[in-house]
Amino acid sequence: MSKLSKLVKMGGRVFAGALLCGSMMFGTVSAEEAPAIDGMEALREAITMTTNQDRRVFHQDLLFFAPSLRADLDLIGQTMAHKLRIAGKISLTAIDDQANTTDLAIPFYIDQQKKEMTFYFKPDKKWYKFQTPTLAASAIDELATPDEQEADEILSTVKAVTVLRETDTQRTMLVQLDPEKLADLVAQYSQKYPADNGTANDGDLQKSVMGCLEAGIRRSNIWYTWTIDKVSRRTVTMSYNLSSLLQETARVGLETHPELPNGVAQMLETIAYYSDLKTYTTFLNPKAVQKLDLPEEAKEAVSVDDLTPADVKTADKEPAAK
Repeated sequence: MSKLSKLVKMGGRVFAGALLCGSMMFGTVSAEEAPAIDGMEALREAITMTTNQDRRVFHQDLLFFAPSLRADLDLIGQTMAHKLRIAGKISLTAIDDQANTTDLAIPFYIDQQKKEMTFYFKPDKKWYKFQTPTLAASAIDELATPDEQEADEILSTVKAVTVLRETDTQRTMLVQLDPEKLADLVAQYSQKYPADNGTANDGDLQKSVMGCLEAGIRRSNIWYTWTIDKVSRRTVTMSYNLSSLLQETARVGLETHPELPNGVAQMLETIAYYSDLKTYTTFLNPKAVQKLDLPEEAKEAVSVDDLTPADVKTADKEPAAK
């Protein structure tokens, strides 16, 4: 497998993990009202209070932009007890050196129940799937409302909180994260959830990628806005600006790996200086959204080891899993 393919393979796992954590964090909020409240107190209140709803539904849009590539991920997800279902589409537009444009749309579906998680995706005419128990385990952790100790851990990664807007029914906060403490938690997470056999078993590469990510976080300016409904105890919207994190991680990769092939180095240079990454999440009324069911044709999906084209090509030589 080439260096670029390995990076794509690892990047897919990092992206999937980030998607899950970003989608599910802070699904519950407080119902208490206050004319004025300290920023950190407001954040703790929002993190620790539970909701009476058994099912939460969210819509998420993640947009990546660089001069030669645009990627838009659009999805709807549902959380129910220890279950998670997500249905969405990744739209890609790439421009090569001759100004030729390639458009690609990849529908996908995620089904997680307790310790089992399966990713389904359709890069062309056929559905494929791969399983990742590591992400399933982390998803279970994210679905649970944090206890006091876990809330303290979350708050330890926050540098400052500003309450931007406060009404009788809603509160909007600007949360600035502490990059050093957040990087320490990422390192702990990486140790707690090692690679799954068959999905990311390139140990040296994983160590290198996670090392770049950790160092990139330490150099980043990461913040998000969060609007909560104080009556229904639900998140209304969340918006993350991840551009600094993406750029700094790419710069670390360039600085620490001068031996990278030209194609990989050029890709990282573009990301390091000319890219943009933002995500916007809206939590919906569960009664207004139908349950997400796996498409019938996806039930005949071919099993693969990971997300790379090489894995798909290999799987095509084998019969579909029934």
